Amino acid sequence: MNSNEDINGLLARHFAHEGLTPRQQSLLESWIKANEGEYVRLKKLMSASAATPDPAMFDAGAAWRKVEPRLRGSLWSGMRHKAMLIVSVAAALLLIVVLALPYLSGGSGSDMVQYANNGEAEQHILLPDSSEVVLYPEATLAYTGKSADKVRLARLKGKAFFKVKKQHGASFKVETDVMNVLVMGTSFLVDASHEEHAGVYVKTGRVKVTTGRESVVIEKNEKAELIDGRLRTGVIGSPAARFGTDDADVSLVFSNEPLPKVVAEIEHHTGIRIDLGDGLDENSITTRIDGADGDEIVRELAFVCGCRYKTITAGKHYMLYR
Repeated sequence: MNSNEDINGLLARHFAHEGLTPRQQSLLESWIKANEGEYVRLKKLMSASAATPDPAMFDAGAAWRKVEPRLRGSLWSGMRHKAMLIVSVAAALLLIVVLALPYLSGGSGSDMVQYANNGEAEQHILLPDSSEVVLYPEATLAYTGKSADKVRLARLKGKAFFKVKKQHGASFKVETDVMNVLVMGTSFLVDASHEEHAGVYVKTGRVKVTTGRESVVIEKNEKAELIDGRLRTGVIGSPAARFGTDDADVSLVFSNEPLPKVVAEIEHHTGIRIDLGDGLDENSITTRIDGADGDEIVRELAFVCGCRYKTITAGKHYMLYR
């Protein structure tokens, strides 16, 4: 999702029956699940307003009767019905926009929204402020945009990746049991799955990490890890392996390369792990990999080497075998 594409845009496209990508549809469904009452009210409003605009608010016939005596000539006479239709439609659209504005601006909703990932794969979430979160298995998140100090607050247990939507004058804070992270607009990974080795890993932007007795500021491709009760900073050795990689960032070409080297290069650049079964180490392949979609990559490798594959963790871990 681009930085200027928020839930208002997705809702507008949804009600206009425009197509959404699978990822956009997933984010929209997450928002609808978290704001079900608001979505139902907005859906009813849009449907009712579009079908039966309130005639009391705009009488197209009366307006036309006032204007018609001033018009002369066969051109205006022939355009009468078309003009009335345009005016009526414009009035209906204005009514829809005015009534729907409070809903599209995010003016309502509950104070606290809670999420839990009890599955085995990452869960994509769109928060009410249009920030994106990838919630890892066995993680929970509680979010409110109405904290006492006007800070958007996310309370995390476990591991999650955040892509924070900038809001003027409203910072974003992630709290865990062992450390807190304060940001204004960036993307970063928080891993608090294990208190004895928790960490924050910045993909873009700049964040401040605090514990009970110290704080550090880290930037793009830097990390802050809690080791033996102290914050240790450093450089992320392999950002792609830590965060995963956007499809457009990857283009790999292999010419008669040993299969073990190929899968090692893929893991280095995308973070996708591919194990090899017995008898595949001696294979050499020629192919081109464009994108970081794990399913597409493993299907391509299986086709080229004439073998089979199975999924261990969708998008992350696979195996090739005879």
